[in-house]
Amino acid sequence: MYSVTHKRKIGIQVGCAAVERKEIGVQCSHSIGSYGRRNNETGFLTYDELLRNHLWTKDYTIEWLKKEKLLATNRICDICCSEMKLRECSDRSDGYVWECRRQIGRKRHRTEKSIREGSWFEQSNLSIEEVIKFTYWWSQGLEQWQIKQQLGLGSHTAVDWDMFCRELCEVTLFENREKLGGPGKVVQIDESKIGKRKYHRGHVVEGQWVFGGIEEESRKCFIVCVEDRTEGTLLKHVQEWIEPGTTIVSDCWKAYVNLDKYGYIHKTVNHSVEFVSPEGYDTNKQEGHWRQMKVNLPTHGRKKEHYSSYLAEFIWRYVNRGKDLFIVFLKDVARVYKLE
Repeated sequence: MYSVTHKRKIGIQVGCAAVERKEIGVQCSHSIGSYGRRNNETGFLTYDELLRNHLWTKDYTIEWLKKEKLLATNRICDICCSEMKLRECSDRSDGYVWECRRQIGRKRHRTEKSIREGSWFEQSNLSIEEVIKFTYWWSQGLEQWQIKQQLGLGSHTAVDWDMFCRELCEVTLFENREKLGGPGKVVQIDESKIGKRKYHRGHVVEGQWVFGGIEEESRKCFIVCVEDRTEGTLLKHVQEWIEPGTTIVSDCWKAYVNLDKYGYIHKTVNHSVEFVSPEGYDTNKQEGHWRQMKVNLPTHGRKKEHYSSYLAEFIWRYVNRGKDLFIVFLKDVARVYKLE
């Protein structure tokens, strides 16, 4: 077992020396697990490492979040335009506040700003540590009720933060969107309906048509909610998401018959008689994508207006598969909120 000696808190600007932090990191990272194995050989941040390396004191947490650009490293006073100072306080749950007490002429002013202002943590009643823990378990794929149980949260709080995380996925995908395909590349497209009952059994759910495409030989993909499957509706999304000159593979749905007229090379697979066309084309990757999507959608409590965020979460997890999703999510938060 490793041992960490907690020092008396003397303020975030003083803190522990750099050499002390390095020594503590070395002690923690070289712990030995059962059967003599090295802990965390995957390179992913474990929950234990999160607690002992980043959340073990409030000072360390604040410094880590500033380093990751999840909290501001400085603030400017709205009155005198001077740089504010970060001071320790006991009347706020965060333990710190930005403050300015400068004198202008003969008048001294006192201005305070929350360390959460403009950040992912703003306007939340949860502590910063609780938000980080929720984000960690959400990125690991725990269900909402499991996170609620782990952190002792109320039902509405768990629902809200689950939605916040999905919405951030939506914003991230929107800001990083790029077209699929191009000359020499193949994109499979298809439409599907989610929320319907199988064999007329189970609770009634309002169905939603979705249209999607996935690029062969990569993880680039898109899924959008559509009101219908008409040619005008689907063609608009094809042009929005797929580069001209792309080879598009689809089934024989009538809405796709004119794709050749819009600069695409169109190949079809007649699913009523075959799974692979005589030319060797198929839509198996897109069909598999639909299966994964439906398995990962929640089975209860779905509202039609929330489908786009559920789909965004699914795509976000798909394109980032194999990465440490917690670290990826924190980087996306930093990109969206753009704190200096």
